[in-house]
Amino acid sequence: MTTINPPALKTLSACVFVTGLVGAAIGIYGLDVEAAVLWLIVASVSGLYLLKLRAESQGRLERPARSRRTTA
Repeated sequence: MTTINPPALKTLSACVFVTGLVGAAIGIYGLDVEAAVLWLIVASVSGLYLLKLRAESQGRLERPARSRRTTA
């Protein structure tokens, strides 16, 4: 499995956040409630993920240890 390096992940998350805000603004302008709510959810989730990345980079949040599950 390939991993994305943190600066690229942060940039991608920031782009998704801005896209969510722009989409919500367009939905509000067009009086389309479903689109506005959808894009606000996208912006909120990506914003929370950006906060998580920031906390991890500052050492305020420990990264959870990934457990390897084996199937019997």
